[in-house]
Amino acid sequence: MEARVRPMSPEDVGAAYRVSAVAFAEREEERARVLRGEDPEAEGRMERFRHLLRTDPGGSWVAEVCGRVVGVAAALRREGLWGLSVFAVSGEFRGRGVGAELLRRALGYAEGCRGGLIVASTHPAALRRYALAGFSLRPTLSARGTVRRPAPPEEPGVREGGEEDLELAARVDRRVRGAPHGPDLEHLLRRGAGMLVCERRGEEGYAVFREGSPLLLAASGPGVAARLLRGVLARAPAGREVEVRWITGGQDWAVRVALEAGLGLGPSGPMCVRGEVGPLAPYLPSGPFL
Repeated sequence: MEARVRPMSPEDVGAAYRVSAVAFAEREEERARVLRGEDPEAEGRMERFRHLLRTDPGGSWVAEVCGRVVGVAAALRREGLWGLSVFAVSGEFRGRGVGAELLRRALGYAEGCRGGLIVASTHPAALRRYALAGFSLRPTLSARGTVRRPAPPEEPGVREGGEEDLELAARVDRRVRGAPHGPDLEHLLRRGAGMLVCERRGEEGYAVFREGSPLLLAASGPGVAARLLRGVLARAPAGREVEVRWITGGQDWAVRVALEAGLGLGPSGPMCVRGEVGPLAPYLPSGPFL
C-alpha cells in the first residue's frame, strides 16, 4: 500500500502526536503509555502541533495509508531561518520511501531561506537523509542526572524574565542564530515555561526552562551563558532528573557547569546545519523550535 502525503490539518493533530511520541520514546514503557493514552505530556505535545499549524501551515505534512496517519514532518521559518521541528515515521512503514517524501515536502518550505537547522536523533536513516540534503552534522553531548551540587539560586546579574523581555531575547537570537524565535518563545512562556535573563556590563542572554532543564539558552558570551545555566539547574526540584541537550563542540562552559552540578555526560544526536545560521554559540537549542 502506498502512502499519500498531504498537508496536515487540525484533525490530524492527535494522530501526528502519537506517531512522533511512539517514534521518539526511549523505552518500551513510554511507548505503551502513549498507546494507552496515559502520556502526561500529551496535551503539551499536541499543542505544539497546533502552534505550528497556526504559524507555519505550509511546513506541516502527514503521510497516511488507508486513512491512518503513519508519518509526520513539520518545519518552521523565522526571518529567513528554516528549521525542522519534528520528523517521524511509524516503524512498520520505514524503508518504504515515506520518510523521504515527507522530508522532501518539509524541505520545500525552506525555499528562499538563507540557512537551516535540525537537531537530530541518532537514527541512521534520518542522518543519511539530512547529510544528503546538504546539512553538515555537528556532534553533540548531553548531560543528564539529578543536581547533586546546585549553585546558589541567584547568579550575579541573573533575574526572572517574562514576555517583557522578548525584545532582548530577539536581539540575542539574531546575534547567535541569525533569527529570533518570535512566536515560538511566546508559545513556550504561555505553556508555563520559566525564563531567566542576564543583563550585566554590556553582556546579555536568556534561558527558557522547565523544572530545572533548559529548553533554550542563548547569550552574548560564555560567562553569561554559564550563569544562566547554573540558575536553571539551581531551580530543579529535589530529586528531579534534568537534562542539558545538544551541547556542540567548543561549548565547554556548558560541560563545566553540568559537571559542577554532578550530571553525567554522554553522546547525543547531532545538530545539522546548512547555509548561514550565525555562530550558534553560546547556544543550547530547543528540540522543536531550534
